[in-house]
Amino acid sequence: MAMNELRKEVEAAAMAELNRANAKFPLFNSTHEGYAVILEEAEEAQEAMENVKTSLAVLWDRVKGIEVACFLDEDTTPTAIFHRAIDAACEMVQTAAMLLKYEMSLGAKAGEKGENTHGDLCG
Repeated sequence: MAMNELRKEVEAAAMAELNRANAKFPLFNSTHEGYAVILEEAEEAQEAMENVKTSLAVLWDRVKGIEVACFLDEDTTPTAIFHRAIDAACEMVQTAAMLLKYEMSLGAKAGEKGENTHGDLCG
C-alpha cells in the first residue's frame, strides 16, 4: 500500500515538473527534439544512479572492513548517498515529465506527416 501512495506522490511531482517545464518552454517542435530532450534526461538519470551505485560500493567496502581512501569519506556517508539517491529520483521525475510533454507535443501535431510513431504500419 505504501508503494501506491509513493507512486501517486511521484506522479504528482512529475506533473508539477511538466507544468514548470511548459511554463518555461514551448511544446517540442518535432519528435526528434522531443526524443533528444527525453534521452538527455534519461542519461542524466542514469549518471546519477551510477553515482549512487559507486558510492554504495565504497560503503560496502567499509562494511567488509576494506580500507577506503580517506578522500572518499565525506562523499560516501549514508547521508551523502541519500542525497545522491534523491538527485537520481529527481532526474527520473524530469524524464517522466518530458515523456508526457512529448505526448502532448504529438497531440498538438496530430496528422502531420512523419510526426506519428507508427508510420503506415498500424493503420
